[in-house]
Amino acid sequence: MALQPVPFAQHHRRHARRAALIVLAAVAVVAPVPASGAGVAGASSPVRPTTSMVALAQVSQQAAATAKADTTPIAIVHATVVDASNGRLTPGQTIVVRGTRIVAVTNDAAAAIPPGARLVDATGKFVIPGLWDMHVHAVGPGIDRLFLPILAANGITGVRDMWGRFAWFDSARAQVARGALVAPRIVGSGHILDGSPAIWPGSTGVKDADEARRMVDSLAAGGAAFIKVYSRLTPDEFRAAAQQAKRRALPFAGHVPSLVSVAEASDLGMKSIEHLQMLTNACSRDEDAMRAEYTAAFASAKGWDSAGVVSRAQARRVVDTFDPARCRALAQRLKRNDTWMVPTMTVLRSIAFLDDTTLAADPRLAYIPRWFSGSWNPKNDFRFRMLTPADWALRREAFALQQRIVTLLHEQGVPFLAGTDLSNPFIFPGFSLHEELRNLVAAGFTPLQALQAATVNPARYFAATDSLGAVAAGKLADLVVLDGNPLADIANTERVHAVVLNGLLLDAPARQRLLENGKALASPPRP
Repeated sequence: MALQPVPFAQHHRRHARRAALIVLAAVAVVAPVPASGAGVAGASSPVRPTTSMVALAQVSQQAAATAKADTTPIAIVHATVVDASNGRLTPGQTIVVRGTRIVAVTNDAAAAIPPGARLVDATGKFVIPGLWDMHVHAVGPGIDRLFLPILAANGITGVRDMWGRFAWFDSARAQVARGALVAPRIVGSGHILDGSPAIWPGSTGVKDADEARRMVDSLAAGGAAFIKVYSRLTPDEFRAAAQQAKRRALPFAGHVPSLVSVAEASDLGMKSIEHLQMLTNACSRDEDAMRAEYTAAFASAKGWDSAGVVSRAQARRVVDTFDPARCRALAQRLKRNDTWMVPTMTVLRSIAFLDDTTLAADPRLAYIPRWFSGSWNPKNDFRFRMLTPADWALRREAFALQQRIVTLLHEQGVPFLAGTDLSNPFIFPGFSLHEELRNLVAAGFTPLQALQAATVNPARYFAATDSLGAVAAGKLADLVVLDGNPLADIANTERVHAVVLNGLLLDAPARQRLLENGKALASPPRP
């Protein structure tokens, strides 16, 4: 369904503040700490529940079509199927989709194409499982209609949304169910669980361990697919939240709190760590001393104000005291505990180079309204406007260290997921996921390993390999047809020819309509 542009004035009045809050909450990881329905929308057919992840049980419980499902069968013919688990390429295949499932993947010669099926000629093309962006902020008033269709047009068939109100997810589900929205599958948290005072509006700042437990219970009762933890939780609050999440069979993920070690967070069962949060500190030979200084500052009369000053003062020290041996030992612990990394390298790079004025010429800004992207200018952001050239240079050194840490963790076998932190500066819906895969390859991943971070690994993370992550009969019909081999060059994931989204075929004209509608929504005519 074509989306009608919302009048500019209405967008600006109702959603400019909302956009700013999302950007602020999302970008917290890569900025200095300031001084002072969740579940799933998107899958129309159930994913079989598994015992280890309530999140994917909620995929089936709270499912609503990713778009009004077309009952017409689909046959993708003459395709080369990419097995994302092992890199095997199988040419000359026909993939048949009925409803929301793949029903057959067979040799062309043996294929039984259903009468009246929509045909996709995939001669010379490659079919991969649908891609997942495992860290977005893409659901909410004024942004889901902007971002979700563009994600789908770029081959993103699933997202993990890291912050939202239950009503926002319910609204997205309702739009999808009535055919007003084309959207990926959405696994969503509720609001952020932070210490007090919470860093960002829309978070819950708890004051003690008992309140942390109650908030986990409240989020679970509301339907959260996982608990999003944040930077200002004290050690006692974090431990209480972790224990209560386990009792509720809910994973917890997000930021390692500033007063907690990465090792302890992993030992407590943290499912994923976003943005390498606290990893640079954890890989420093001065980690213990720096945390002691930070803790002492927090305990002073000015609390988080003093802690923020100490954190900024330690920035140079973190870079200069990197200890590869310590980092390798930590990596082995993370691997042993099955703690996943979502490094969001694209946003880390963006924030490190945010003073680069050439960013304003990025053609992908056509998909971002000015009322949203205006906050991406560091001169308009209280966290960045006072930074000096030396500060920006140090940020780039820190990013180089983060790249090195990603390489080291990967070499030690730590599991990775691809995520972008969409809504942050110069992160573009769908486009930046492809960029993230390139950044993983630049950090030492093979193209296959990078592809796995957006396909097979999300299926493993969700304990849903029975339904996701492969081009095979019985799997959910989430597919991307590419014009080039992604195993030869990971940049070929950008060469999207067609997408099958929960059984809905987005061919070239349909994808183009979504992209054009996205531009129209981002730049509507002024009244």
